Amino acid sequence: MKRRWWVVLGYALLVGVLLTQRSAIMDWLERGEAPIGWLFVVAVVLAFVPVVPYKLVIGTLGILYGPLTGAAMSWAATTIASVVIFGLVRSFGQRQGRAYLARNRHTDRLSRLMERKPFLSIALVRLLAVFPSLLVNVYAALLSIRFSTFILATAIGKIPAMLTFAFLGHELLHDWRTALGTALVYAAFIILLLIIYRRWERRQT
Repeated sequence: MKRRWWVVLGYALLVGVLLTQRSAIMDWLERGEAPIGWLFVVAVVLAFVPVVPYKLVIGTLGILYGPLTGAAMSWAATTIASVVIFGLVRSFGQRQGRAYLARNRHTDRLSRLMERKPFLSIALVRLLAVFPSLLVNVYAALLSIRFSTFILATAIGKIPAMLTFAFLGHELLHDWRTALGTALVYAAFIILLLIIYRRWERRQT
């Protein structure tokens, strides 16, 4: 019990520090003056504590290191953060959290749906990239989903968004028309995925 509250307190303190320093951190990140290793550490921390929209981080890394390297750094950073958050929630709050979700008819139905098709559910949510990553990590950790399934679905599902936003960040400085076209194609892709997800969800229920 005490360990759980120490984890909560530590996370809250980290959030507070990053919130007060987020402008300075983003300025430092955008300048790209630090070694790439330190920038990667900052990318992991910002994924772990989302005090700034992470798409800005992905775009910035795309500008600094090109779309492929920027996407790879972002993908690795967010995957590491997702695994850590999943592990912490699973260790310290799964039983209480799952009981809380079961009290509400809608969340209980969604939980059962995700537990029946865990890999597909998590991969689709990651592909959509419209739900906060922290929310997905915590929600999945509260369910009866295997750790390996979560990691694999997360790692695969994050790839398209990482590539897209790193490419957008890079192209905004070089060819805004290409960036605009990419954004429109990605938006159409998200809308199509949403339609597919809604239909699949209705069939499952």
